[in-house]
Amino acid sequence: MVSLLLLAGHETTANMFPLAVIALLHNPAQLDALRADDSLWPGAVEELLRHLTVIHSGIRRIAMEDVELSGVRIRAGEGVVVALQSANRDPSTYSDPDSLDVRRDASGHLAFGHGLHQCLGQSLARAELRLGLAALFRRLPTLRLTVPPESLALSTSTVHGVRSLPVAWR
Repeated sequence: MVSLLLLAGHETTANMFPLAVIALLHNPAQLDALRADDSLWPGAVEELLRHLTVIHSGIRRIAMEDVELSGVRIRAGEGVVVALQSANRDPSTYSDPDSLDVRRDASGHLAFGHGLHQCLGQSLARAELRLGLAALFRRLPTLRLTVPPESLALSTSTVHGVRSLPVAWR
């Protein structure tokens, strides 16, 4: 139980935060919009969660009844694996899903799961990201990456993230 709480309650947010910093620094127009209008932060956090979904292990579920999904019949008792990061980039749900748009309505994303299996700590994670990111970019307006984003080493655990985040500011 302690391992689950640590992984779900800390490691996800700890990995999401630097990924969000990278995404915003890599998309300066989006960051400028947030700097100009603090009221965009709550929606921006939802968009960042959608865009950067940190759980890449696939969520395993068992069908409780026969269903058809996109022309595929899934029988009761069969297992399915849901790739949250793919679902959050579904072009039938989000226009231009591979781009970051802090003004997008990202409601309905699956970064925290769905239904009975939604993350219990999602309100805390949202608050940590909203308050932490807003404070970081307000207090360090000249924050910048010191290496190209594509050169950053990714973590290989269940939770997607980076091993380090080399930044500088004046």
